[in-house]
Amino acid sequence: MSGEPIIKLSLKQLAGEALVFWRAHQRLMAAMTLAVWLFLSAGFCFIGGWSSSWFLLWMALFYYFWYVFIRFVFDRQPCFSPQKLLSTLIPFTRILFVAFVVATLFVLIPFAPYIMDVPVEVKENYSYFQQRYMQDSDAYDLVLNGGLILALPPLFIRPFMAWISAVIGRSWSMQTAWEKTRGHYFEMCILVLVADILFWLLRYAAVELALPCVIVWLAAAPLIVFGALVLVRMYAAFYAVS
Repeated sequence: MSGEPIIKLSLKQLAGEALVFWRAHQRLMAAMTLAVWLFLSAGFCFIGGWSSSWFLLWMALFYYFWYVFIRFVFDRQPCFSPQKLLSTLIPFTRILFVAFVVATLFVLIPFAPYIMDVPVEVKENYSYFQQRYMQDSDAYDLVLNGGLILALPPLFIRPFMAWISAVIGRSWSMQTAWEKTRGHYFEMCILVLVADILFWLLRYAAVELALPCVIVWLAAAPLIVFGALVLVRMYAAFYAVS
């Protein structure tokens, strides 16, 4: 497997292919965008997000939506198949577990000196440094955000390729996903960077401009659907799937 040739990936070409698919299925993409907007608005504007007991049901339904979306794009029939859905839960669970561990580590890293066996003076000095330079610090947020951008390609995009494989009925081996995406770390970082910039723009609109939640998700929905198409085209390029 390690002897497989490295595919030269063009982000411009992937975006172009995603746009071609969108234009060829305009009505369906509009319906998908509407569905994403309704899902996000319902989940975060009306039922209260993570704090609501209904959120688990919301997550299950949203997961099934993306399962159907991927199977449709790759023309796998039937698109609606609850039985085949079960086989996709293993790679998806891995993605969630890795994301949870990484997010937890990033949150806990600034507090590591407090639980380490270091002199009290060091902890006091670090506490002063943290209060002065880390809390509400744009520089610290930038460093943390940059770390996430560098970490997400191997921790999210590659497992996501394995998940797509499971959805369309192929091998969901993480090793296969790693081998097929090798040599494209820079391109994956660019994708994460673009997504990150769009996220902060939407966050700015929500917080600084005080736009209603449903309006922010209305702007985010087509970007999310188009981003999913780009990832699908990336998978198709890596795995030579039409």
